[in-house]
Amino acid sequence: MAKKGIRGGAAVLAVLLLLLGSAGAEEERMLVPVGATIGVHVETDGLLVIGLSEVSGALSPAQEAGLRVGDIILYVGPVRVSTAQQLREALELAGEAVSIRFLREEKEQQVTARPIPGDDGTPELGVWLRSGLSGIGTLTWLDPETGAFGALGHGVSDVDTGVLLPLKSGIVGKASVTAVMKGAAGTPGELKGSMGLEQPFGSIRGNREAGIYGVLMPGALPVSLDSAVPVCPMEKVRSGEAEILSDVSGELKSYSAKILRIYSGGGCRDFLLQVTDPALISLTGGIVQGMSGSPILQGGMLVGAVTHVLVSDPTKGYGISIEDMLEASEAELAA
Repeated sequence: MAKKGIRGGAAVLAVLLLLLGSAGAEEERMLVPVGATIGVHVETDGLLVIGLSEVSGALSPAQEAGLRVGDIILYVGPVRVSTAQQLREALELAGEAVSIRFLREEKEQQVTARPIPGDDGTPELGVWLRSGLSGIGTLTWLDPETGAFGALGHGVSDVDTGVLLPLKSGIVGKASVTAVMKGAAGTPGELKGSMGLEQPFGSIRGNREAGIYGVLMPGALPVSLDSAVPVCPMEKVRSGEAEILSDVSGELKSYSAKILRIYSGGGCRDFLLQVTDPALISLTGGIVQGMSGSPILQGGMLVGAVTHVLVSDPTKGYGISIEDMLEASEAELAA
């Protein structure tokens, strides 16, 4: 409580200082930049159509009904489907015609298809489907107080259609890099190794254009509040010296880099980055597939994550801002 003798102006100043102090405390969020290579597996919510094919010499029944590559089948008749086996069983229960509910560009639609008996006599739609995807990426940040994490800096999309996979469930595990396919102009490099998914240490709660988000098991990674750094607002990011954290060599290391250009359009490409560290260039050629999500720091603050490599020059690539990743994560983890 203020003393009775304090003047009004001083009281107002004291309140303003208190409010400013509170605002500053709210703005300076602390996260642990991780840089650990992880295995990622996601199961789709529905079945993604990745191809259409003839059945017994006839045009694909799915294509005739109006289905396209990139559509996501949700229901066959009244049956919710998320595996090829469930789809086969639903078709066997259906009559000559069956309703199919699906997503196209995030809008639900419905068509009626007429399955055709295949070579073994079972009804078929003439579709190639995908129900899940696995790969290697990098864990960007961890909130040491809640266990929440963000990774990749871009979403998990189907390799054939480019469609962002609608998430049913997903896990992450500690990957072990056994080989590095070095990148060169015109040929992106790649990390090879065990994904560690047989012993998952976290669950994925969201798959967005700005990355994957979820929660790690307690004690999954040896991190503490002492290794947390402040989050850097986008308006404070500057062209110039920066660093990338990665464990592609088998141990976590900091590598020198430069932010060459800052963009305002977003879309997982908030700035252009160049690897300048001779050790990393010697090992990987620069940025390779699997390094997506590697934390980028500048001035001791977490700026964002590596997302894409320039095919024409593997030392260069794009980064996403930490603000964009946090906005996406908060929307998913609050749901």
